[in-house]
Order: sequence, then C-alpha cells, then structure tokens
Amino acid sequence: MNAYVRSANESDIEGICDLLHRKMNSKIPPERWRNLMTYKWLEDKPDFGQLVDCDGEVLGFCGMVYSDRVLGNAQTGYRTVRMVSMSSWYLDRSLRGMGLGRDMLAAAIADPTMTYATLTNSPKPLAIQDSVGLRVLEDHRYVWKKQSSRSHNLVTDVTAIKDMVPTHEQVILNDMSSQPLTPVLLPADGCNNLLFFSIKRKAEHITWYDLMYATDYKHFSAHAPMIADALLPDIPSVLAADGRFVSDSTDATRAELPVPRYFKSERVEPYEVDHLYSELQLLDMKLD
Repeated sequence: MNAYVRSANESDIEGICDLLHRKMNSKIPPERWRNLMTYKWLEDKPDFGQLVDCDGEVLGFCGMVYSDRVLGNAQTGYRTVRMVSMSSWYLDRSLRGMGLGRDMLAAAIADPTMTYATLTNSPKPLAIQDSVGLRVLEDHRYVWKKQSSRSHNLVTDVTAIKDMVPTHEQVILNDMSSQPLTPVLLPADGCNNLLFFSIKRKAEHITWYDLMYATDYKHFSAHAPMIADALLPDIPSVLAADGRFVSDSTDATRAELPVPRYFKSERVEPYEVDHLYSELQLLDMKLD
C-alpha cells in the first residue's frame, strides 16, 4: 500500500465527490459536493485542496475554497488578500492513525501569504488543528430578538443596492447572486452598510438570520436591535452575529458556539474574516 498527500486537481473531482458522498455525508449528493471545485468567482484556482492518494484511489480530502477579497475602507485604504475557506476534512478509517490526516491539513495551510479559516468544525480533530498552527477565530456569538414592529428603510432590491455600494461590493453581490444568501442594505448615519444574511431554520424551529458579512461591523452593532425589529418576521426568529463582529452587545444575548471556529493568518485581523465565499454557501450549510 502506497498512501501519500498531494494537491487535488481536476482529474480528481469525481473521486473526491464519491469519497465525500459515500464516506463523509451521504445526505449531500455528489453534484452538491462538486460545488467545492466548480465555483465561478475564481477562474484560476491553484488546486482544489489536498488529498490522500492510496494506490491511485482518493481516500482522504481537505478542501480549499479560494477567493481574492478586498479588505479595508476608503479612509484606511484597500488591499486584496487571498482567503481560503477550509472544507470537508476527511480521511478513510483504514488510513487513520498514520499521521496522514494531520499531513493533509498541514500541507493545506502551508502558504504564509494566505489567510485560512475553518467555519464549521467537529470537536474530534480540534487538537490536530491546534498542533498545525490554527488558532481560535471565534467561540461565541450574540443574538437579538424582535422587540417591536418599528420599521426602517432597509433596502432589499438587489438592483437598487448595487447602485448604492462601491465597485468591490458590487462584485460581491454578483459573486453571491446564485448562493443561498439574502443581501440587505442599511442606509443610516451617512453610511450605506451592505449586509448578507443566511436565513435557516434551526433547532426548536427557530429561524436564524445569521450575519455573514457587513461593510461596517461597528455600524451594524449600533443598529442591530433596529435591524432585528425591521427584518425579523413574526414567527420564532433571531438575528445573530459572531462575537468578533459586535462592538456593542448591550442589547444582545451572548451564546457560546458548540465548537469554536479556527483560522490562520499573518495579514488579516479576526474581524476581517467573514463567512462569504465558503463551503457554507457552496454546500448550503447552516452556520452553527
């Protein structure tokens, strides 16, 4: 038996999808797994991640979803950073205990010029993530409930939103147009704050409006109670945002995450790591 770690390329797509469907999660069909390799927002993909090749068969995979993100603002200046959303880290049981899982992950996050994030985690491999240099990105979130029926001039028409945001956010709107996300523009206090929400029914039949991105997180924090009142429907529902996005939590309830999110970066602050361009959209997953 000859098992080794290498980069995943186009010829590996079918083997990766078969492995992930049969062994990792059979509820996700192969065509949805394929989204991890066929996303359109970056044509020149370095690879699709790292895999374990065992005598020509794909028996392990650590997915890498690449994007080039414009960070910063008009006051401080903008910069472009290569971000990598880690996904679907799996190793066949027959190869576990040989260090191949750790080797895959270490190879995946080896480039110091990139920023890596794992937004969904199982508690089992957290020690391995620590050992390869990943550190905690987030361990809690804040939650708001609807308190009244006050309204606000939130803009939900995508065409109108595009006319009110800068070019790099128009690109985000185009890139995310086919993804399971809801864009909302909050015009207030001289700021046009573009927000993206993932709206999913979770435990106890509560609908969660999870904040995935904001132009200005401080501005979002200041207006979060109003956003909850204006945006949430009259059914059991909550507005939620990861702790690193929230600067004023006076009106919110703090909740610990079931499993922390992790990241590795030498160029990006934690609050600059949002939830777009990730497996969350490509696999239509809930943010837990």
